[in-house]
Amino acid sequence: MKNIPNYLSLLRIALSVILLWINNWFIFLTIYLICGFSDALDGYIARRYKLETNVGAKLDSLADFFFFITALTCMIYSYGLRIPDTIIIGGIIVSGIRMLNFGITKRKFKQFGILHTVGNKLSGITIFLACPWAIVSGDMSLAIIMIPLLSALEETLILFKTDNYNPNISSLFKLTRECNNNKMNNSNI
Repeated sequence: MKNIPNYLSLLRIALSVILLWINNWFIFLTIYLICGFSDALDGYIARRYKLETNVGAKLDSLADFFFFITALTCMIYSYGLRIPDTIIIGGIIVSGIRMLNFGITKRKFKQFGILHTVGNKLSGITIFLACPWAIVSGDMSLAIIMIPLLSALEETLILFKTDNYNPNISSLFKLTRECNNNKMNNSNI
């Protein structure tokens, strides 16, 4: 039972590889949706049954990254997804901020990692839904990059503000509230 979340992350990596060889939109979309469901399910199971581990959090992030890159590549080259230049530029900026965050995490906490904030989850859901929609509708809005941009900036602020690495911090607001509560508790001693 304790390894089910990790097995789901590994399943997402394996299915991502399979996506590279699929030439049927319906099968592609089915596997794509299974990957998205496995992403939601592995985190839910890990939190619900207190099976969270550092290895599991990193494996989940790796599976998410691998799935995103392979699925996006397939959608562009096999299914004609067209990405406007403004979104490409925004994606490069977000990627740069994410790389900065990796560097901050490595330097400050001696490890690589991605925070599992609400913003990062919303970013994933936005991109997950927007890409297939853009193929079907032929439309990709600039809004697709705004949530990831704000989320990446929030993660940067969290990393600068916190002294302890916690991949499961939900938001900058929660971190600020925790810091304020800790200050009040320390002043009452």
